Amino acid sequence: MMTNVFAAIGQRRDDPYTLLLLGSDGRHYAQALPDGDPAPIEPDDGWDVDDNPPRADEVAE
Repeated sequence: MMTNVFAAIGQRRDDPYTLLLLGSDGRHYAQALPDGDPAPIEPDDGWDVDDNPPRADEVAE
């Protein structure tokens, strides 16, 4: 099993304590702070995303 590494690339517009993560596996995840587990999602317009997020292959570097 491979460990997934995450980069925070955004947050929910209506809840800044919910982060949008990009996994080293290329999938997007949502994580509620302070102690939620990352859950796979398909981002929609409800997310405020970084203007220059890393590529998935850069996340694990």
